Amino acid sequence: MDDYEDVSFDVSDGIAVVTLDAPERRNGMRVRMLVDVLRALDRADRDPEVRAVIVTGAGEAFSVGAALDGPETLSSAIVEDVDGHTPTGYREPAGRISERIFSMQKPVIAALNGHAIGGGATIAAAMDIRIASEDARFGFVFTRRGVVPEGASSWFLPRLVGVGRATDWILSGRVFDAAEAYEAGFLTRVVPAHQVMTAAREYAQQFVRDTSPTSVALSKRLLASGWLHSHPGPAAADESRTYSGRVDSADAREGILSFLERRPAVFPPLDPSPAERF
Repeated sequence: MDDYEDVSFDVSDGIAVVTLDAPERRNGMRVRMLVDVLRALDRADRDPEVRAVIVTGAGEAFSVGAALDGPETLSSAIVEDVDGHTPTGYREPAGRISERIFSMQKPVIAALNGHAIGGGATIAAAMDIRIASEDARFGFVFTRRGVVPEGASSWFLPRLVGVGRATDWILSGRVFDAAEAYEAGFLTRVVPAHQVMTAAREYAQQFVRDTSPTSVALSKRLLASGWLHSHPGPAAADESRTYSGRVDSADAREGILSFLERRPAVFPPLDPSPAERF
């Protein structure tokens, strides 16, 4: 069993739950917490029993961002995070988390039980689905702290809410409520605070009960690669190539038979080989 600091990890019924677990500081992020989130995500993605991942926070907040202990907090974190130093420069841990989420074969659901500010908002932006408390507030507050966006939010956010809204949120650094976040397309669903985890688990159950894990992984890859193309033709070619490789698969046969026989589908575990060839 991995030894995590300020993070808990649980797998049950095909769903992995990664919890930011420092409620006494509203899940304020420290380097070790973020590195452990990265390790937990990697563990979930490699576990053949896991069909979906939920990331949430303990207590009343998802995360209020970096745990600011003084004016040297951010510079000290860079020195502490030796794993973030590469030959091409420093790579901050929230950005590494966002990259890992982007490359994951399993769907990742943010269960935003409370405020997601700074790094809390940026890693949520990288997730596939965001279900939030109606009381939650959000903010990409970096300009108000004298720094700049991180967590690859300058890439993810415009794709979620458009360049205009992303520019508003990032340049102003203002905090906004769940209603605005939902209207802009940042949130998938908004529910009462006590229903966030229930709603997230119900959503995750679709991937355990109804979908082919290999089809989900390949669909995630197609969505990700679509941003590379300036014309729909190459995207359609990618889809055609991937589709033709799946029509004779055990997944496709089971999907068709379960429909014709009017029964729930029982799909085989994730087949990593098609994703590797994509």
